[in-house]
Amino acid sequence: MTAELIEDVRPWTATLARTIVAGLWDHDNDLPTPHGRVHEGRLPPLPAEVRAPAVTSATDVAVDDLVVIFDQRRRVHPFDILRFYTAREAVADRQTVVARVTATTARTITVTNIQVPGHWRAVDPASFGEAAEDAPRYTLRPNIPNRQIGRLGALDDLRRRIAAHPHYPDWKKGYAASCRAEQTAAEERHTRWQREQERQAPLRAATQHLALLIGDDLISWGGPLVGNAVVARDLRAPGRLRTYVAGLRNTEAIDDGTYTAASKQLDLLGL
Repeated sequence: MTAELIEDVRPWTATLARTIVAGLWDHDNDLPTPHGRVHEGRLPPLPAEVRAPAVTSATDVAVDDLVVIFDQRRRVHPFDILRFYTAREAVADRQTVVARVTATTARTITVTNIQVPGHWRAVDPASFGEAAEDAPRYTLRPNIPNRQIGRLGALDDLRRRIAAHPHYPDWKKGYAASCRAEQTAAEERHTRWQREQERQAPLRAATQHLALLIGDDLISWGGPLVGNAVVARDLRAPGRLRTYVAGLRNTEAIDDGTYTAASKQLDLLGL
Protein backbone atom coordinates (compact mmCIF):
# COMPACT_ATOMS: atom_id res chain seq x y z
CA MET A 1 0.00 0.00 0.00
CA THR A 2 1.29 3.46 -0.85
CA ALA A 3 0.45 6.96 0.38
CA GLU A 4 -1.62 7.55 -2.74
CA LEU A 5 -4.20 5.12 -1.34
CA ILE A 6 -5.12 7.74 1.24
CA GLU A 7 -6.70 9.75 -1.56
CA ASP A 8 -9.06 6.83 -2.21
CA VAL A 9 -9.66 5.24 1.19
CA ARG A 10 -9.93 8.17 3.56
CA PRO A 11 -12.48 10.26 1.62
CA TRP A 12 -14.53 7.13 0.92
CA THR A 13 -14.45 6.18 4.61
CA ALA A 14 -15.31 9.74 5.64
CA THR A 15 -18.30 9.70 3.28
CA LEU A 16 -19.51 6.49 4.91
CA ALA A 17 -19.02 8.06 8.33
CA ARG A 18 -21.14 11.07 7.36
CA THR A 19 -23.81 8.78 5.94
CA ILE A 20 -23.94 6.74 9.14
CA VAL A 21 -24.07 9.83 11.35
CA ALA A 22 -26.74 11.49 9.22
CA GLY A 23 -28.81 8.31 9.53
CA LEU A 24 -29.03 8.77 13.29
CA TRP A 25 -31.77 11.36 12.78
CA ASP A 26 -34.86 10.94 10.63
CA HIS A 27 -35.19 13.10 7.57
CA ASP A 28 -37.64 13.55 4.70
CA ASN A 29 -35.76 13.97 1.42
CA ASP A 30 -38.95 15.24 -0.25
CA LEU A 31 -39.01 18.36 1.90
CA PRO A 32 -38.19 21.71 0.31
CA THR A 33 -34.79 23.13 1.20
CA PRO A 34 -34.49 24.89 4.57
CA HIS A 35 -34.03 28.19 2.70
CA GLY A 36 -37.39 27.69 1.02
CA ARG A 37 -39.13 26.79 4.23
CA VAL A 38 -37.78 29.80 6.10
CA HIS A 39 -38.06 32.51 3.48
CA GLU A 40 -41.17 31.46 1.64
CA GLY A 41 -43.05 30.91 4.88
CA ARG A 42 -45.52 28.56 3.22
CA LEU A 43 -45.06 25.52 5.42
CA PRO A 44 -46.28 24.63 8.89
CA PRO A 45 -43.74 23.33 11.43
CA LEU A 46 -42.06 20.12 10.36
CA PRO A 47 -43.34 16.82 11.72
CA ALA A 48 -42.14 16.21 15.25
CA GLU A 49 -40.41 12.96 14.32
CA VAL A 50 -37.85 14.75 12.13
CA ARG A 51 -37.15 17.67 14.44
CA ALA A 52 -34.79 17.88 17.42
CA PRO A 53 -36.99 18.26 20.52
CA ALA A 54 -36.54 21.71 22.03
CA VAL A 55 -34.73 21.87 25.35
CA THR A 56 -36.45 24.55 27.40
CA SER A 57 -35.52 23.28 30.85
CA ALA A 58 -32.52 21.59 32.40
CA THR A 59 -34.77 18.63 33.13
CA ASP A 60 -35.22 18.03 29.38
CA VAL A 61 -31.73 16.54 29.12
CA ALA A 62 -29.46 14.24 31.08
CA VAL A 63 -25.72 13.87 31.39
CA ASP A 64 -24.22 12.35 28.21
CA ASP A 65 -27.04 13.54 25.98
CA LEU A 66 -25.98 15.21 22.75
CA VAL A 67 -27.55 18.54 21.90
CA VAL A 68 -27.47 20.97 19.01
CA ILE A 69 -27.15 24.64 20.00
CA PHE A 70 -28.14 27.60 17.87
CA ASP A 71 -27.22 31.01 19.30
CA GLN A 72 -28.82 33.73 17.21
CA ARG A 73 -28.33 36.71 19.46
CA ARG A 74 -26.10 38.36 16.83
CA ARG A 75 -28.42 37.67 13.93
CA VAL A 76 -30.27 40.56 12.32
CA HIS A 77 -33.23 38.32 11.49
CA PRO A 78 -33.65 35.57 14.09
CA PHE A 79 -35.59 32.46 13.14
CA ASP A 80 -36.74 29.22 14.70
CA ILE A 81 -34.25 26.62 13.55
CA LEU A 82 -35.91 23.85 15.54
CA ARG A 83 -39.17 24.53 13.75
CA PHE A 84 -37.93 24.78 10.18
CA TYR A 85 -34.93 22.42 10.19
CA THR A 86 -34.85 18.71 10.67
CA ALA A 87 -32.45 17.46 13.33
CA ARG A 88 -30.10 16.28 10.59
CA GLU A 89 -30.11 19.70 8.95
CA ALA A 90 -29.59 21.48 12.26
CA VAL A 91 -26.53 19.34 13.00
CA ALA A 92 -25.09 20.08 9.56
CA ASP A 93 -25.74 23.83 9.68
CA ARG A 94 -22.63 26.00 9.98
CA GLN A 95 -24.26 28.28 12.55
CA THR A 96 -24.89 25.53 15.08
CA VAL A 97 -22.64 23.57 17.40
CA VAL A 98 -23.06 20.02 18.62
CA ALA A 99 -22.24 19.45 22.27
CA ARG A 100 -22.32 16.80 24.94
CA VAL A 101 -24.06 17.45 28.24
CA THR A 102 -21.59 16.93 31.08
CA ALA A 103 -23.59 18.23 34.05
CA THR A 104 -27.01 19.59 34.96
CA THR A 105 -28.52 21.60 37.79
CA ALA A 106 -32.08 22.65 38.42
CA ARG A 107 -31.69 25.59 36.03
CA THR A 108 -28.54 25.11 33.98
CA ILE A 109 -26.73 22.60 31.84
CA THR A 110 -23.00 22.32 31.29
CA VAL A 111 -21.88 21.21 27.85
CA THR A 112 -18.67 20.53 25.96
CA ASN A 113 -18.50 21.07 22.21
CA ILE A 114 -17.72 18.04 20.09
CA GLN A 115 -16.48 17.99 16.54
CA VAL A 116 -19.30 17.81 14.02
CA PRO A 117 -18.99 14.19 12.85
CA GLY A 118 -17.48 13.92 9.41
CA HIS A 119 -13.91 12.71 9.75
CA TRP A 120 -13.18 9.15 8.70
CA ARG A 121 -12.60 8.23 12.36
CA ALA A 122 -15.85 9.85 13.46
CA VAL A 123 -18.11 6.84 13.89
CA ASP A 124 -15.86 4.69 16.04
CA PRO A 125 -18.35 3.89 18.84
CA ALA A 126 -15.56 4.07 21.38
CA SER A 127 -14.79 7.71 20.55
CA PHE A 128 -17.99 9.08 18.98
CA GLY A 129 -19.17 12.01 21.05
CA GLU A 130 -15.84 12.49 22.83
CA ALA A 131 -14.54 16.03 23.02
CA ALA A 132 -11.03 17.20 22.32
CA GLU A 133 -8.98 18.29 25.32
CA ASP A 134 -9.18 21.94 24.29
CA ALA A 135 -12.89 21.86 23.34
CA PRO A 136 -15.00 24.75 24.68
CA ARG A 137 -16.89 23.91 27.88
CA TYR A 138 -19.55 26.23 29.24
CA THR A 139 -22.65 26.44 31.41
CA LEU A 140 -25.87 27.96 30.12
CA ARG A 141 -29.55 28.36 30.86
CA PRO A 142 -31.68 26.53 28.31
CA ASN A 143 -34.58 28.93 28.11
CA ILE A 144 -33.32 32.38 27.17
CA PRO A 145 -34.35 34.55 24.23
CA ASN A 146 -32.62 33.91 20.90
CA ARG A 147 -30.83 30.74 21.95
CA GLN A 148 -32.21 27.38 20.92
CA ILE A 149 -31.13 23.96 22.11
CA GLY A 150 -32.37 20.73 20.59
CA ARG A 151 -31.87 17.27 22.07
CA LEU A 152 -30.23 14.81 19.67
CA GLY A 153 -30.37 11.73 21.89
CA ALA A 154 -28.48 9.81 24.55
CA LEU A 155 -24.88 9.10 23.61
CA ASP A 156 -25.02 5.40 24.51
CA ASP A 157 -28.10 4.91 22.33
CA LEU A 158 -26.52 6.80 19.43
CA ARG A 159 -23.41 4.64 19.68
CA ARG A 160 -25.50 1.47 19.62
CA ARG A 161 -27.34 2.70 16.55
CA ILE A 162 -24.03 3.46 14.83
CA ALA A 163 -22.83 -0.09 15.41
CA ALA A 164 -26.14 -1.43 14.08
CA HIS A 165 -26.09 0.66 10.90
CA PRO A 166 -25.98 -1.48 7.73
CA HIS A 167 -22.95 0.47 6.44
CA TYR A 168 -21.01 0.07 9.69
CA PRO A 169 -19.13 -3.12 8.62
CA ASP A 170 -18.03 -1.34 5.44
CA TRP A 171 -16.90 1.63 7.49
CA LYS A 172 -14.85 -0.66 9.75
CA LYS A 173 -13.03 -2.04 6.69
CA GLY A 174 -12.43 1.47 5.40
CA TYR A 175 -11.27 2.56 8.85
CA ALA A 176 -8.71 -0.24 9.02
CA ALA A 177 -7.48 0.52 5.50
CA SER A 178 -7.30 4.24 6.29
CA CYS A 179 -5.24 3.55 9.42
CA ARG A 180 -2.83 1.42 7.41
CA ALA A 181 -2.61 4.03 4.67
CA GLU A 182 -2.02 6.78 7.20
CA GLN A 183 0.74 4.78 8.86
CA THR A 184 2.35 4.15 5.47
CA ALA A 185 2.13 7.86 4.65
CA ALA A 186 3.68 8.75 8.01
CA GLU A 187 6.55 6.36 7.36
CA GLU A 188 7.07 7.80 3.88
CA ARG A 189 7.08 11.34 5.24
CA HIS A 190 9.62 10.34 7.86
CA THR A 191 11.83 8.72 5.22
CA ARG A 192 11.61 11.84 3.02
CA TRP A 193 12.43 14.02 6.02
CA GLN A 194 15.48 11.92 6.87
CA ARG A 195 16.71 12.04 3.29
CA GLU A 196 16.18 15.78 3.17
CA GLN A 197 18.14 16.26 6.39
CA GLU A 198 20.95 14.12 4.98
CA ARG A 199 20.97 16.34 1.87
CA GLN A 200 21.03 19.47 3.98
CA ALA A 201 23.80 18.37 6.37
CA PRO A 202 26.80 19.21 4.12
CA LEU A 203 25.10 22.40 2.94
CA ARG A 204 24.46 23.49 6.50
CA ALA A 205 28.08 22.77 7.42
CA ALA A 206 29.30 24.68 4.36
CA THR A 207 27.12 27.65 5.25
CA GLN A 208 28.39 27.75 8.81
CA HIS A 209 32.00 27.43 7.66
CA LEU A 210 31.55 30.19 5.08
CA ALA A 211 29.95 32.44 7.66
CA LEU A 212 33.01 32.06 9.87
CA LEU A 213 35.30 32.87 6.95
CA ILE A 214 33.57 35.97 5.57
CA GLY A 215 31.29 37.17 8.35
CA ASP A 216 28.20 35.63 9.90
CA ASP A 217 26.09 38.69 9.02
CA LEU A 218 26.48 37.92 5.31
CA ILE A 219 25.24 34.32 5.17
CA SER A 220 23.31 32.03 7.51
CA TRP A 221 21.48 28.73 7.42
CA GLY A 222 17.75 29.09 6.80
CA GLY A 223 16.78 26.12 8.98
CA PRO A 224 15.47 22.61 8.21
CA LEU A 225 12.28 23.84 6.54
CA VAL A 226 14.03 26.35 4.29
CA GLY A 227 16.81 23.89 3.53
CA ASN A 228 19.16 26.46 2.00
CA ALA A 229 21.66 29.14 2.88
CA VAL A 230 20.25 32.64 3.27
CA VAL A 231 22.45 35.39 1.85
CA ALA A 232 22.33 39.03 2.91
CA ARG A 233 19.87 40.92 0.74
CA ASP A 234 22.46 43.10 -1.01
CA LEU A 235 24.43 40.02 -2.10
CA ARG A 236 21.62 37.80 -3.37
CA ALA A 237 22.01 38.55 -7.08
CA PRO A 238 23.68 35.66 -8.98
CA GLY A 239 27.46 35.79 -8.55
CA ARG A 240 27.34 38.80 -6.23
CA LEU A 241 28.53 36.96 -3.11
CA ARG A 242 31.41 35.33 -5.01
CA THR A 243 32.42 38.73 -6.36
CA TYR A 244 32.31 40.13 -2.82
CA VAL A 245 34.57 37.34 -1.55
CA ALA A 246 37.00 37.97 -4.43
CA GLY A 247 37.01 41.62 -3.42
CA LEU A 248 37.93 40.65 0.12
CA ARG A 249 40.94 38.78 -1.24
CA ASN A 250 41.97 41.61 -3.60
CA THR A 251 41.89 44.10 -0.73
CA GLU A 252 43.75 41.61 1.46
CA ALA A 253 40.89 41.52 3.95
CA ILE A 254 41.36 37.74 3.79
CA ASP A 255 44.41 35.69 2.83
CA ASP A 256 44.83 33.12 0.05
CA GLY A 257 44.04 30.19 2.33
CA THR A 258 40.82 31.76 3.54
CA TYR A 259 39.86 32.67 -0.02
CA THR A 260 40.45 29.11 -1.23
CA ALA A 261 38.39 27.69 1.65
CA ALA A 262 35.57 30.19 1.05
CA SER A 263 35.53 29.40 -2.67
CA LYS A 264 35.18 25.71 -1.88
CA GLN A 265 32.14 26.39 0.33
CA LEU A 266 30.63 28.61 -2.37
CA ASP A 267 31.04 25.76 -4.85
CA LEU A 268 29.28 23.34 -2.48
CA LEU A 269 26.42 25.81 -2.03
CA GLY A 270 26.15 26.64 -5.71
CA LEU A 271 26.59 30.33 -5.06
